[in-house]
Amino acid sequence: MHGNLFIYNEKYKLVAFESGSLSSSRCFIFLGGLTDGLLSLPYISRLNQCLSRLSYSLIQPLFRSSNLQYGWHTIDHDIEDLQSMIDFLIKQRTNIESIILMGHSTGCQDIIHYLRQGNKHSFLRAIILQGPVSDRQYLSTLSSTQKQLEYCEKNRENVHEWLPRCLHDPPITIERCLSLNQINSIEDLFSSDLSDEQLSKIYQQIDVPSMWIWSREDEYVPDQIREEVESFVKDKLALKNNSKFVLLEKSDHAVTNEQEQIHMIENIVQFIRSIH
Repeated sequence: MHGNLFIYNEKYKLVAFESGSLSSSRCFIFLGGLTDGLLSLPYISRLNQCLSRLSYSLIQPLFRSSNLQYGWHTIDHDIEDLQSMIDFLIKQRTNIESIILMGHSTGCQDIIHYLRQGNKHSFLRAIILQGPVSDRQYLSTLSSTQKQLEYCEKNRENVHEWLPRCLHDPPITIERCLSLNQINSIEDLFSSDLSDEQLSKIYQQIDVPSMWIWSREDEYVPDQIREEVESFVKDKLALKNNSKFVLLEKSDHAVTNEQEQIHMIENIVQFIRSIH
């Protein structure tokens, strides 16, 4: 994939890779999940080709938390970096017409957390959430999680300190470990056991058109609640009039199935055309 690599944040020397319709007035910003970096998802190249035909550039920013650095950053840092990315584009391109945000996995949490802070540019046309799963509900099924949380509870007064490597590798702070595992934390946004009141506080101010892309074979959804979670995403999260729910019946978390990639991107293209 060809494009331009540029610095969008001088303070932290954060870079982004732009491909497709370079320097377009239409920008599609893609946010990956935990451990992701540039070109991490298998459908990126196919997505880039289709966006080019819609005169959109595909922009993949690296955040301070990208790749294996998520453990010593929070999604508060992520939305600071996202804001920096958007501010850079608006400053550098006086002709900005449209911005669409797409997240994968924790990138979805980033987008929702960003919007619930009241951040909304007039250029922001839509959001697309692929693989919006609950870290808390998945991590609760792992035997290692209990020992991690026991350590965190004993050392809560030092939230910026690290867990021992024997408990978690790559490095992670107590603060981030708790954020990933505690109910109603700043990134506990997609758990199917959240109350209606909790969901209302999260989503009531978010009115931008949204697409929710759900993989029925997502390996990060516990089997015992798989059907429950699918219904939750469809009926409670994607319930607004300007929301669309897309089911990928034979897809895993990263959408490695090529036929499902095609199906997903066809829906993304239709969605983008519907908002213009």
